[in-house]
Amino acid sequence: MTKHQQILTFIKRLAIGSKVSVRFIAKELDVSEGTAYRAIKEAEAKGFVRSIPKVGTIRIEGVKERQIEDLTLREVSQIAEGVVICGFDYLDRSPNKFLIAAMEIDSMDRFLEDGALCIVGNRQDVQMYVLKHNASLLITGGLEPDEEVVALARQNQLVIIQSPYDTFSVTTMINRALYDRLIQKELILVEDIMVKDVSYLTVDATVDDWRKLSQTTDHSRFPVVDNDMMLTGIVSALDVAGADVKTRIVDVMSTNPFLVGRDDPVTHISRIMVWEGWEIAVVADQGKLIGILSLQDVIEAYQQVQKQPQFGETVDNLVLSGFRYVDDAEHLTIEGEITNAMVNDYGSASCGVIVTVMNMAGYIGLRKKYRLDAITENFTLYQLQPIAVGTEIKVTAKLLLVAKRHCNIEVEVTVKDAVVAKGLMTARIGDKKLVG
Repeated sequence: MTKHQQILTFIKRLAIGSKVSVRFIAKELDVSEGTAYRAIKEAEAKGFVRSIPKVGTIRIEGVKERQIEDLTLREVSQIAEGVVICGFDYLDRSPNKFLIAAMEIDSMDRFLEDGALCIVGNRQDVQMYVLKHNASLLITGGLEPDEEVVALARQNQLVIIQSPYDTFSVTTMINRALYDRLIQKELILVEDIMVKDVSYLTVDATVDDWRKLSQTTDHSRFPVVDNDMMLTGIVSALDVAGADVKTRIVDVMSTNPFLVGRDDPVTHISRIMVWEGWEIAVVADQGKLIGILSLQDVIEAYQQVQKQPQFGETVDNLVLSGFRYVDDAEHLTIEGEITNAMVNDYGSASCGVIVTVMNMAGYIGLRKKYRLDAITENFTLYQLQPIAVGTEIKVTAKLLLVAKRHCNIEVEVTVKDAVVAKGLMTARIGDKKLVG
């Protein structure tokens, strides 16, 4: 964990109402005041603290960010076309867990938790047990709950929803609603993760100004703007190295920074940053500086995306989900079956699917077998025979050539030792070999 992340964690753990100051953070965590200041500003942007005039910066109770898979009990009742029996005042709560009561009561302890929603039929014993554990009820089959059950729900301030559908149908409807939300999730844009409070230098600044700003912020790269905040360049430690302190920044800065827009998708920008070696992207709107984006910001954004349940359901992962590794001392080899989802209208394996499998086998081979970090630059398919659905295939990646910045891999697809597809993959090698 970086110093910056440690400070944010420290602030989150402070009691609500505590005063937060740069000097306090710097002293408690033994960091520079510049580092403490930046972390407090980010905490304010995230809603952990608030600056109050004549009072100072105070730790506040931030608003819980709603995850895309969160459904309120009101939405659940609408999805299941249910009737709310009690708990109208609590319908805006989001259940933290869905549970189907398809087990004996003794086995439910490990699954039940406060704030859950239990989907159950006409099992009064289960209904009472669930309510005693502070979980709400979704009763299926259009069955009326007993007065004793309703009374307990009201006493514990819980919700009871009655749906006319059976348990399987209700579960399917909820799953479908969650899935629809996930596929409607928008791409992460630059504006979503960029740093808006940017440290910058003006065109009349000197190298001495750069050094002072670098010491204050612990950063080394700064955008350079004119009096109207129009971007003119970017300056780094490499640019000012060896220059006199009185040298003007405009005389040493780079006039061609990596420029992006606020609405650019992060997935596209990240590929360019990795491919071209950019550590910083400057965000501008009609030439005016509005933010900055670092490669670290992109990595942290992807770490958050990975926590979402839809992450990993990419085309590549879905295609390779049925494949497994083969013990091969010489080459990287995987094998699997051509499924119905992988064929074209003629019942043969789709060309796109085969290329995906071959390319991924080459990529996995580079990382797992040959300990090389690389990005596919070109893939040429020069042999392909029809492969019927249900056929077991074996895909083998063979390293042919390793140059300074590139490598070539031959990938073969075989069926019962007969070659049915062959391709050549060219990849650009990263700066370092993978370790561990």
